[in-house]
Parts: sequence; structure tokens; C-alpha cells
Amino acid sequence: MIFPTQKEVKAILRDVREETHLTKWFRFEVQDDSFHFLPGQWLDLRPDESFPWGGYSMMSSPDDLPYFELGLRKGKSHPTTGWLFENAKKGDSVTIHGPGGKTVYDPGLHKESVLIMGGIGVTPLLSMARALHGKKGFGSNKIMIFNSVKSEDEWSFRRLFSELEEDERISVKTIFSHKDGHLNWKSLEVPFQEPHYFICGPVNMIEDISRGLLKGKEVPRDHVHFEKWW
Repeated sequence: MIFPTQKEVKAILRDVREETHLTKWFRFEVQDDSFHFLPGQWLDLRPDESFPWGGYSMMSSPDDLPYFELGLRKGKSHPTTGWLFENAKKGDSVTIHGPGGKTVYDPGLHKESVLIMGGIGVTPLLSMARALHGKKGFGSNKIMIFNSVKSEDEWSFRRLFSELEEDERISVKTIFSHKDGHLNWKSLEVPFQEPHYFICGPVNMIEDISRGLLKGKEVPRDHVHFEKWW
């Protein structure tokens, strides 16, 4: 697989929307036609050189460029995230650098995929699902989503999940941990033969589920994909 070249370019914030009391959705327009990314990748962003870079996963399909979307969880401990939540407004210019990340979805390679997500870890996996949703080909491809959410009040980006469910190739199962218990590898009932598993969420979730898939279900190592930032 050929990964896009990293570059530093400008982007303009075109839209912002509050999803829950903890999360927001942002839509940017890249000011360079040569910028590209693959489903599942992330970028660094900052409003100017006085801020540190903040790393965020794209949640949109690459087919939507020059526009891309970010979904962020509130966190004042990082200056750039704090700025995005408290000060960013439509029309603001930011600098982005990227893309980065090797855990990506390729509809030509990953015919049957299981996306296991929790918390703000939904964002790179939503990019993967939306990449298939936006393509008319690949009729035999299938994606099954397991979305772990603490409660209905904290269910972010639900309109995007509703859009995905309109595609017969994509199924979504949402687990509310406050009443259903935490998602674990034993509860992953998957009707696929040799699926690829993509996992993103809290570190303990990634470790528990990936270990269970590899040792409990004996899934081949090259079929279990995840990245840990922490």
C-alpha cells in the first residue's frame, strides 16, 4: 500500500457543531489540492506557532476532500484542543501537518471488516466506514460496527451512524456500557469467514479485545489492526 506524502498546509474552519456536552464536530477545507489521506489516518493541527501540535483523526472519507471532518472530546489539558472548543470559529485559519498512521482501511483488501470502537475512538473508524459508504462499487464488501458508548447522553455523531445504516453493506450495533456492560471479545458475534478487525478506543479496551481475538478466537495477527497513542 502506498501512503500519502506528509506535508504542512493551511485549512479553513467552515463549520462547527456541538454533539454532546463533551464532544464537538468540526469541518475544515484544505487550501492545497495535493493534500490526501487514507481512511483511518490522523493529522497534526495548530492555530499558530504559539500552540503545540494537537493530533486528531479524520472522521470523514478521503473522497470528501478538500473538506475533512474532525470529532473531538473536550480536554482543556491540551492547549490546542482547548482552543478548538472555546475559541475556534467559522473562518479561522489553521495549519495542519500530515497525514500519519499506518492502520488504514482499503476496500480492495479488506472485504469483510469488523470495526470495534469506544469513546472518541469512533473517529478513525467512522472514516473507514464512510469510505465504503461513499463508494458505489465493492458490492461484496461488508462492514460490521460495534460501538461502545457509556450512555445515550454521551452518544456522539449518531446522525453519521444513521447514514451508515442506510447502506446494506454496513451494520451497526451500539452497546451502552451503563446498562449492557462493557464490550468484550466474547460478545463479538460476527457472521464473517475471515474478517479484518480494526480497534480504536481506550487503551484497556484495545488491549483486552485484541488479546481476546488473538488468543481466544485465534484470529491471525495480520487480521487484527490497532494503534495506541498513549
